[in-house]
Amino acid sequence: MKNFPKFLYLCNFFRLAVYFSKFISIFSKKEKKRTSFYNFFKKRKRHFDKDLLTAFYRPKIFIFNHDFETKDIIDSIYNYENLFEVNEFTNDGHKNIFQSEHNLNKKKEFIDTSKSIENFVSKNIANIFNSKKINLIKMWFVITKQSGIINKHSHFDSDLSGVLYLKVNLNSSNSGLEIFNPLEEMDIYKYNLSLNKIEKSTFTGDKYLFNPKNNDLIIFNSYLEHSVQNKDSNMTDRISLPFDLIFKI
Repeated sequence: MKNFPKFLYLCNFFRLAVYFSKFISIFSKKEKKRTSFYNFFKKRKRHFDKDLLTAFYRPKIFIFNHDFETKDIIDSIYNYENLFEVNEFTNDGHKNIFQSEHNLNKKKEFIDTSKSIENFVSKNIANIFNSKKINLIKMWFVITKQSGIINKHSHFDSDLSGVLYLKVNLNSSNSGLEIFNPLEEMDIYKYNLSLNKIEKSTFTGDKYLFNPKNNDLIIFNSYLEHSVQNKDSNMTDRISLPFDLIFKI
């Protein structure tokens, strides 16, 4: 009985998977976490390939450090025409942060960066999901001020989400990206620069804390709720470039 919601999920019957998972959760507290997972796909209203759903079933986080030309990107951000102006994301409930519109991938000064990220992700991650191509559909920048907070949330209209860190306070060990584990285990794929290969490990805690460095690139399932806590009162502008991705069907 406990595997029946998974069977429905793999058949793209997400609404039924949610229904039966809720029923099972009456008797199993662990199943409550899985219910929210099925609900994410119910809200997507999209048909997925079975191999892709199988890969999604186990949460994944990918961590790289990449030699992007961050200075040019930062210069483009500070020259952004609507910098610090009110937009549709201003009142999202976050604190001491500014985020741009989510269409930077369509603006000429950011297109090259967008394509570089898209190509890098397709080359290094797509095969793990049995896919040939991943498309970057949204990109925006976030400037986080002193004690800035981004509330817990997930991205409902994408398959994977990520962040490229452009400017980070290296002395701020108590601040970073918090990724909440909805299940028993998460796979962590981390690039080992000295060995020139990706190493895989398993995380079993409730919350994974990522303390970024400059040029760090982190990518994770969009259904994973995440937040940002900055406890460093001396922090100057921290600049990041979040983005959303979908698998090409």
